[in-house]
Amino acid sequence: MKNELNIKCILSKDALPAGSAEQAVYALVNIKPAGEACLTSMPANFGLVLDRSGSMDGEKMDHLKEAVGYVMDHLNDDDLVSITIFDDQVETLIPSQAARNREEIKSKLGTIIARGGTQISDGLKAGLEEVKKGLSKERVNRILLLTDGQTWDDEPACTELADQAGSQGIAITSIGIGQDWNEKLLLELSDRSRGNSHWIENPLAILDAFQQEVRSMQSVAATNLRVTARMGQGVKAVKVYSTVPMICDRTIAAVNSGNIVANLGALDGIKGQSLLIEARVQPAQTGTFRLGQVEVTYDVPSKAIKGQSIKTDLSVTFTDDAAAAAKVNAEVMNLVEKVSAFKLQTRALTEVMTGNIDGATKKLQSAATVLLDLGEDELAAAAETEIRSLKKTGALTTAGAKKLEYGTRKLTQQMTKAMVK
Repeated sequence: MKNELNIKCILSKDALPAGSAEQAVYALVNIKPAGEACLTSMPANFGLVLDRSGSMDGEKMDHLKEAVGYVMDHLNDDDLVSITIFDDQVETLIPSQAARNREEIKSKLGTIIARGGTQISDGLKAGLEEVKKGLSKERVNRILLLTDGQTWDDEPACTELADQAGSQGIAITSIGIGQDWNEKLLLELSDRSRGNSHWIENPLAILDAFQQEVRSMQSVAATNLRVTARMGQGVKAVKVYSTVPMICDRTIAAVNSGNIVANLGALDGIKGQSLLIEARVQPAQTGTFRLGQVEVTYDVPSKAIKGQSIKTDLSVTFTDDAAAAAKVNAEVMNLVEKVSAFKLQTRALTEVMTGNIDGATKKLQSAATVLLDLGEDELAAAAETEIRSLKKTGALTTAGAKKLEYGTRKLTQQMTKAMVK
């Protein structure tokens, strides 16, 4: 039976030196549709949770209303939509309903007035309840959360809601506008629910972010995507990262007893998904060595397919040929470097939070070097700017921290083009 998805695994090295010490091997796991046949659009169940606090007044609110209007114009009649607005109070502007009443829904957008403070958990809770009304495995269930401010001491409540959403197959896409919002929180909400995240510096870009989200929902090729990597004897998985659509450390949630089980949610038929697995391999004598097996399971609701599975084995050759053992796969190692840049800036931010300015500075210096080697001159310059800020003030700038956090997470965006070739 023909599979709806393809899985391709590429190792950092096809050959390892025989009889040497324990070695690191990286496996890039690319997952994409097998063809256009499985790209049948699924109906959406889309909840918009929008900040209307006082700081959203003016240009931000104008562009937000324009972007919501775009969503309404591009949803299908059988899609479900709800709109929840919040400041320090919550209002369900549009209860969950079919998107066919476009003009009526858009007319209500004109009634939104910016006011009050920011209480994200209340808005997210109300928005989640609306999406639950139409929750179905036959739909793409998603929340788009947009804010430009800090929430009021309710971060734990927000993350609990993200866990709840993720467990029910509802992905949260978080969007932060400007500088005065908590990027750690918004990224955690998207990571926990297996959603996406955007940083918008200019309100003009709100429309583009909403357009990306609509295209993503309408391009879902499979749901309940799950990757299981079973390591062979003498092999232990130590790190695993999602790399497409953006870099995210999944090690704690995915690695168990040296094996990997990663729940990835929905598969975007345009962008695909990929994982980078770091494994440690014990020394062995010459010959072919089986590292393990990677299995991907998935559902395709549009074709009434559930629990379909595809598998592939991972093998290397132990050799005495030094030249063969020295060869590396450039594509995989380039990705390893991008993940390294992400890890270094993440660790630097952690060091700053704990007061270890010297450690943070050294990690940012290493990150800047990696970014320069990758040709990411703008991000490298941002890292250098933050190094100067650390040396002068002992702190990162708000804009610089966001730029590095989001910039390194999205170093793999260009890979999405290759995923569908």
